[in-house]
Amino acid sequence: MSDKPNVVKGESYYAKVYDAVPDYNEKQSPGTGKYQWEINVAVEPEVYEEFKAAGFNAGMRLNKGGMMEYSNKPVITFLKWATDYKGNENSPPIVMDKDKNDFDERIENGSIVNVQWSLYKYGASKQHVRPMLVAVQVLELAEQAGGDITPEEVAF
Repeated sequence: MSDKPNVVKGESYYAKVYDAVPDYNEKQSPGTGKYQWEINVAVEPEVYEEFKAAGFNAGMRLNKGGMMEYSNKPVITFLKWATDYKGNENSPPIVMDKDKNDFDERIENGSIVNVQWSLYKYGASKQHVRPMLVAVQVLELAEQAGGDITPEEVAF
């Protein structure tokens, strides 16, 4: 069991916390995978190293030191499966604003969030240790990139 606090603060990327999305296996071969809620969180290097030292090996991109092309900080993926191993429905993660009110807006990339997580171990032949998504608190919502354009701004 980890002695890490169960809340991490960082920058959110590609948050899918309202509707469960297919995992890699399900995308490649429908019917073979699972559905999940997920959020990628760019954290300070020290936080990433603490997770690594505590034995987390799933959602960590260990072969790349947690680095992803969209951030200059290491990224940890927090996820929650839509069903448990017996096929029972799981409840979606709780999503709230900084005042702990329900939050149902799109979480833009670069938004500052707190993520509450729990330790989850699984795997018969190889032990996986993952930070499982429990809740998200949006502290600062980033502005939407791009936005709408007018017909006069169309480039062709």
